[in-house]
Amino acid sequence: MQIFKRTVAAAAVALATTGLAQAATVDTIQSPTGFFVPTDAQKYDSPYYRYSSGDWAWAHNAIAGAFATAELLISAFDVDYSSGERDEIFAMDNGVWTSLGYLAGGNDIWAFSTFTLGANFFDDIAAGLQVSMNIDASNDGWAVTLAKSVITTDGAAPPPPTPGAVPLPAAGWMLMAGLGGIAALRRRKSA
Repeated sequence: MQIFKRTVAAAAVALATTGLAQAATVDTIQSPTGFFVPTDAQKYDSPYYRYSSGDWAWAHNAIAGAFATAELLISAFDVDYSSGERDEIFAMDNGVWTSLGYLAGGNDIWAFSTFTLGANFFDDIAAGLQVSMNIDASNDGWAVTLAKSVITTDGAAPPPPTPGAVPLPAAGWMLMAGLGGIAALRRRKSA
């Protein structure tokens, strides 16, 4: 039993230390939330490939704790910015929709457009940042597909821009390994 208690204590210290070392946070909103496409094969399918009449909004999860920097990354497919497509992104700043700029990807590729969020957005991020999109703001017939919306704080690495599952963070893998070790110790002790 002593080994079990020491192992649990060591795992808790390791997890807490990792949490302190990795204060950076990533919050990802993707399928099946809203109109984010679940797979690359569906990128041209309705309702994911959307035109100017398909604007929508979504909300991120609240990010607790202090952070010094924040970015919003929007993963989009088929953004023809260099040819005139203008898909405008807004975020709620103290109750007011504020333009962050335009998606800046490329023709027939998945790419992140990165928007730096100033300190004025930090309270909104802590409450769950609200984001909206004006697809084809100039009504020129452009369409776009989104895979995910990501908030990163303090330089955290985002997931890849392509649709699909978000990888488990390192702390999650450590927790799973620790729980597996504890289970193995319990089995060995009871044998």
